[in-house]
Amino acid sequence: MQSPSTHSTVSHWLAWLENTRSEQDIELGLDRISQVGRSLDLLKPAPYVITVAGTNGKGSTIAILEAILIEAGYSVGAFTSPHFLSFNERIRVDGKMVDDQDLCEAFTVINEGRKSTWLTYFEFATLAAVHCFKKANVDVALMEVGLGGRLDATNAIDPDIAVMTTVGLDHQDWLGYSIEAIAGEKAGIIRAEKPIVFGDFSVPKAVINRSIRLDAPLYRNNKEFFIEKHEKEWSWQGRDEKGQSCQFEHLPYPQLVIENAATALQALQLSPFKINQDVVRKSLESVTLTGRYQTRWVKNKAGDNIEVILDVSHNPQAATRLKENLQNYSAGKTRMIFAMYKDKDYAAVANVLADSADEWLITTFNSPRALTTDELVEVFKVRHSQVCGITDVEQALSTSLAHSDKGDRIIVSGSFITVADALTFIEQC
Repeated sequence: MQSPSTHSTVSHWLAWLENTRSEQDIELGLDRISQVGRSLDLLKPAPYVITVAGTNGKGSTIAILEAILIEAGYSVGAFTSPHFLSFNERIRVDGKMVDDQDLCEAFTVINEGRKSTWLTYFEFATLAAVHCFKKANVDVALMEVGLGGRLDATNAIDPDIAVMTTVGLDHQDWLGYSIEAIAGEKAGIIRAEKPIVFGDFSVPKAVINRSIRLDAPLYRNNKEFFIEKHEKEWSWQGRDEKGQSCQFEHLPYPQLVIENAATALQALQLSPFKINQDVVRKSLESVTLTGRYQTRWVKNKAGDNIEVILDVSHNPQAATRLKENLQNYSAGKTRMIFAMYKDKDYAAVANVLADSADEWLITTFNSPRALTTDELVEVFKVRHSQVCGITDVEQALSTSLAHSDKGDRIIVSGSFITVADALTFIEQC
């Protein structure tokens, strides 16, 4: 497929990038992006950079950082992945998706500047984000790692603060088959004498050892920063860059995971950005993230509003969090619409979630990596008595809504594409 021209549309560029991705879906390594990034001066997206890695919670942590910093008056660039409905979702400036014109300009600059160097889809996206952030002259860039950390394209950019949310079993074919091996890959984002904030309670030795070796100050949940939960509010205590104690009290519970909020607060206290309690409170009250325990209300044929909860939960750790959120519900029936990739640990996810729904509607999506409906039905049939196979997510949602009464709820989970297909249907309702 011919390389797009200067006047190409975003759709043309994305079709071309998809075509290049089909030749090599994932190819980790920093040589290509570093070479092109240096030649185009695209390895420093902002005066200050925070890079976020982790098995789960990366997007939520960046969303919270972004909300607080914008509320505090700073200009913020955020790079996340994957997207749901539009590629532009991946690159935000001050909370808004970049427009097509800026995206096309970035792609053109990168394509012309790379010369004969082949770049992956994700490397193109990463450099496009940097180009957009530099053009907007943002104060801070928030970079979400795509896969792992050490060899991920985002790691060509040196962070001022490294954040690791959690470490769980996912992408084992690429990152290793143990928590320590995966942690070692993710710890590759740590830089010498730069702080590392770790959001989970148990810190793998690989993270501790690298932080010691690089003299990188390590800030750990429940060690250097703390959460105190109350019935209707919570408090946070941590340390600033000088080691002084600092705290935020009477905070509202966010829609997103509280541990991610605490991790974001610790990172901000180590940064040069000034935030106050009112800014934090206001931000936590309003911050949301697509596909992370996101609630939408959709009318059934009777005109009743039915709660639809969208949560990607594509690995056992995320599934455990979803199960906890779904507990203690007695208003009505829970129906789960579910589809997964075949290279994920679908059996473990099924074991975690099996008793979280009254009925399971198993389906699939358009990807060669997707489990077929029949394959996934067999997985759930031995774990639950109410399991049926449905052609696709749209049909599964239509069926669920047709059988749902007021007080019932529908959960859509299993992958980003499952949620994206559901969002497409909901937007048309």
